[in-house]
Amino acid sequence: MKIGIGSVLMAASWLQVVVPAWVFAPPQQRMFGLAFVPVLALGLGSALFAVGAIVAGEGICSALGSTSLWDIVVRDPFMLLRLLACGVAAGLVLEIVAQWLGRLWYYPWWTTWFYVLVLVPGFALYWLFIVESYLAAKAVLDAAVRRRPVLRSVRLWPAGVAVLAVFAALSIRWYAQRDFTFDVTGPTPAAPPFGYAVLAFTGVALLDGGLVTAVSRRYWVPFAAIVLAAAVISVAFEVPNTVHWQWAYDHFPGPVLPGGLPLTVFLAWPLQYAVFLAVPSAILPSLAALFWQPPAHASASPVQA
Repeated sequence: MKIGIGSVLMAASWLQVVVPAWVFAPPQQRMFGLAFVPVLALGLGSALFAVGAIVAGEGICSALGSTSLWDIVVRDPFMLLRLLACGVAAGLVLEIVAQWLGRLWYYPWWTTWFYVLVLVPGFALYWLFIVESYLAAKAVLDAAVRRRPVLRSVRLWPAGVAVLAVFAALSIRWYAQRDFTFDVTGPTPAAPPFGYAVLAFTGVALLDGGLVTAVSRRYWVPFAAIVLAAAVISVAFEVPNTVHWQWAYDHFPGPVLPGGLPLTVFLAWPLQYAVFLAVPSAILPSLAALFWQPPAHASASPVQA
């Protein structure tokens, strides 16, 4: 039931593709500088996709007997606030590194005041659907492969701190030679090398170390689940955006695919998943068992309040 409802909502999000062109054509009726009608149409599409992915992910986890975020919240209602706080923190890490400093995307239909208004609730919802899609992919793979126990996590946070220090030093040096401007609504003429963002995301992932620990213990499911979820969600989420560009990419290296999407965007999606899983695991260590280890048994939640 949940899988069907979620799939319908995700499919409905593609209706933004067939919204009449005149809705997005100038002149636009604006409210405090914001093109309200286009923003509403595109925002509704994104919200439908996010809610649909959450519902479908919950349905897949339930069908396979795996723990989902809803199972955790039911056991401890206060956990919802903690999860959302972790999601906002992870979203801010992503946005600061890749948008504010990396200048890798912008929001052409938005204004700065609207960006500030939706930043926190937007990332809370975005984080939920990213994590739910990962847990759904992990549930499928856990059901398909022989499970292996994962021993105590390797302490990799010193390496993560060192990598982040290198990223900070490189970024400071780059911006010391140029003026820093905060602009989330338009492209910028120059940006730090793309490798800086990759370096930062690697450092963040090492702070938790759960993914590296799982792979080192020959439990490949978390890595494969990140790749699988990123491959499915990135195509379903990015392709309709190329019609009216609620968010637009800039300074991504490499070839550009038909429709204007850089190929590197799809290759970078697994890094986003790694950040969105590593940051909450570092803030709330009890989440590490849910994200990085095989389920102990179907009915038990690995997260304790």
